[in-house]
Amino acid sequence: MQSGAQVSPTDQQFMLTAASVGKAEVDLGKLASERGGSPAVREFGQKMVAEHTRINGELSQIADEKHVRLLQAMDPANRTLYDELGTMTGAAFDREYAIAQVHIHQMGNALYASEAQHGEDAQVKAFAARGVPIGENHLQHATQLLQNLPQKLPISSAQ
Repeated sequence: MQSGAQVSPTDQQFMLTAASVGKAEVDLGKLASERGGSPAVREFGQKMVAEHTRINGELSQIADEKHVRLLQAMDPANRTLYDELGTMTGAAFDREYAIAQVHIHQMGNALYASEAQHGEDAQVKAFAARGVPIGENHLQHATQLLQNLPQKLPISSAQ
């Protein structure tokens, strides 16, 4: 952990993980707004960019105050997901992006809820607590998005 940080290792780990996932949400959202086959996927992507940019900014301010250096990079798993989605378009992209959003928000929500309950720094805990209902809303929208997409992908007639 970072030696000059003014928060516990547990709080640092939350901040580092939240920043990495937040970066992934912005980058994946941009990809969805560009490559999404349906207007609903493109709109959801734009919403993720806007909301996670705001959340990331708030986290960065707290990190600066607490002397925690946040990496501006995705974790390896989300980087791999981003690379895979970058090869897709249309209905295939929509389905895989929506599935990924459900999983990312399930894990992210658990991360934020845990910090809100067990974190040590009051400011970091409060940030996490404010994020819990936002994450729940995102998960609900991602789940609806996935349910509204066609269950079967169209078969290409090109040979």
